[in-house]
Amino acid sequence: MVKIREQIFTDSERKAILSAYRRLLRACGSFLDRQGRAELRRAFRFALEQHGDMRRRTGEPYILHPLAVAHILVKEVGLKDLSALIAALLHDVVEDTGTDIESIEKQFGPVVARLVEALTKITRVQSPLESVQAETFRKILLTMADDIRVALIKLADRLHNMRTLAGLKPEKQAKILAETEYIYVPIAHRLGLYAIRSEMEDLILKYTEPQVYEEIARKLQETARERERYIQRFIEPILERMKGELKVPFRVESRVKSVSSIYQKMKRQGVPFEEVYDIFAVRLILDSPPETEKADCWRAYSIVTSLYRPNLNRLRDWISQPKATGYEALHITVMGPEGKWVELQIRSKRMHEAAEYGIVAHWRYKDVQNGKFSASDEALDRWLNRIRSLLENPDLPSVELLRELHLDIAQEEVYVFTPKGELKVLPAGATALDFAYEIHSEIGRHAIAAKINGRPVLLNTVLQNADQVEIITSERAEPSEEQLSFVKTGRARLKIREYLKQQRRQAIERGKAIFEWRLRHMGIRQDDPLIRELLWYLRLPSLEELWYRLGKHSIDLTRIQDFIRLKRLSAGVTPIIDQLSQQLGLLSGALEVGHTEESHTYASCCYPIPFDAIMGYVSADGLIIHRTTCKEIQRLLSLDSTKVRTLRWVPTPQKEFLAALLLEGEDRLGMLLDIVKVISLKKRKNIKSIRIEGQASYFQGVLELYVHNEPDLLSVIKSLAEIRGLLRIERYHVNL
Repeated sequence: MVKIREQIFTDSERKAILSAYRRLLRACGSFLDRQGRAELRRAFRFALEQHGDMRRRTGEPYILHPLAVAHILVKEVGLKDLSALIAALLHDVVEDTGTDIESIEKQFGPVVARLVEALTKITRVQSPLESVQAETFRKILLTMADDIRVALIKLADRLHNMRTLAGLKPEKQAKILAETEYIYVPIAHRLGLYAIRSEMEDLILKYTEPQVYEEIARKLQETARERERYIQRFIEPILERMKGELKVPFRVESRVKSVSSIYQKMKRQGVPFEEVYDIFAVRLILDSPPETEKADCWRAYSIVTSLYRPNLNRLRDWISQPKATGYEALHITVMGPEGKWVELQIRSKRMHEAAEYGIVAHWRYKDVQNGKFSASDEALDRWLNRIRSLLENPDLPSVELLRELHLDIAQEEVYVFTPKGELKVLPAGATALDFAYEIHSEIGRHAIAAKINGRPVLLNTVLQNADQVEIITSERAEPSEEQLSFVKTGRARLKIREYLKQQRRQAIERGKAIFEWRLRHMGIRQDDPLIRELLWYLRLPSLEELWYRLGKHSIDLTRIQDFIRLKRLSAGVTPIIDQLSQQLGLLSGALEVGHTEESHTYASCCYPIPFDAIMGYVSADGLIIHRTTCKEIQRLLSLDSTKVRTLRWVPTPQKEFLAALLLEGEDRLGMLLDIVKVISLKKRKNIKSIRIEGQASYFQGVLELYVHNEPDLLSVIKSLAEIRGLLRIERYHVNL
């Protein structure tokens, strides 16, 4: 019996804690024996005692959080492991109380202590030179290769934090949302935890675009009954035929897409909610033995397609070649009653369990002492090996590592073969050069072309499933900056950048020697103010960049000599550096940037203007101002929140800011003239540029103009809305 001290909690809080604990015990009933339940009870008591009267920002007792994390771990992640559950209950004890790892090891053994220590190290990341979030990401990935349970507990922890975001301040919410979208959602996807990924994505949408979320959720609720009736009409003929022809037990389920996935499809296809045809999917789950499950799935496919016409372009065979997450199923789309397309998923009971619990269903616990798992699925093993290879370089900055790994984790795969028939799995969109680096870094470095299915192609050719690829090399070939624009894998980008950095260092050394030699011959000291003016004249950010250009022979040395001679002759002229400093000074006072003193610029991706909600990012070139809704600042926030500043506008009615509008409408004669008249004559605004593309009778364009603030821009939008045939007018931002 667990007793909770009355002086710490109210009656309702004690009841809530006991209810959460009993709920956890019920969830563990299928795999914990009496001794296991006693161990779990002891861990709960320990956590309760250590956290004491601590409370979350929502005001509830803190102990409810580790209880919820443990429950998520067993019920939603599907991890039935006592050590992991105890570690989940204790995951914040070292971080938030005076308990040390030695005490936990003494109480609960080395396995639990190691798990808690790993979780504590992830939480305690402190890196003044690098991004805290990026270093956290690196540590989570490293634990996948060592003990997958740490990553699973961290995902359960993050999911519960997402469910209780309402009690946090907006700035803290923004940080957690960006971090979750950029780090935790891709990891959950890669581990096959699709339900957790979908809920995280839904919660992100709920907080970032609440009106969109509520509208789609409302429409789903309104159409639920009609959808259920349609599904029943669709499955009745299938049930009748399968009962007579399929000799294995089966069941039929249906599921509705998540709100976020529906919204992404609406945006991707440019259609309203009513035109998203695959809002739901039907599942046929066959209770087949492993030796016949694939054949049974294809027999079920034959029965369904004899009843309903299939769309062969949408057949996805993940039975013959599972996804890297281990996911297996047949996905087909058929024309159902009333001419509606219906997505159907066919899988065995084993495949279904794997789909529900991802990596947990595909990996079996092997060594309690070492915390290792042995792969029962080759695709998962291949993917983890690829992650390990990307983590080989301990000197790589974490921010750069995060950027390179993100695509590898978030994307789907393409399956290709070497000339000898060896299978290689790469992210979708990977090129022949990515394949070369996947074989060996030296092959990638010296690659000049490729043969795909015997046909010569360029290195930037995108690979397709089942391609057989041969790489053609030359000892004289070297990686180039251009290759970074088309390679997709983190491994290829890292190796190319490593080589380019090495070449840059060598070029800088050569250029520095050349420059210092020339300065000595002209009698100029290295600290002479003329050198600063020279950099401004050449529009170079640093002396190091000048050395690099000289070492690469991309700047003519005589141009530098001529500039210095002219400056010596032009006595009495204001130095270039002083003129530029005065120009930069004109910007001061336009924004209040808290206690920072960085010079600032306005991001060209989102066009911030007064009085947009804004944030600033401290880059090497100074403070860059973004709108808070900009995808780029959200990405930067997830990479390194320590460099993001909260800003507010200072009224500057005399200053104009560059804004941009997205325009769409009827491509009629005189449309452009009408737009220019409204802006230039009626609203008296200066236009910087207009870019318009027409297709048939429809046009889309981007208009850049100067305004004083957001109300000023809204006034322009209101006047443009009066133009006949102009169907869409909204703030424009670059899709990053």
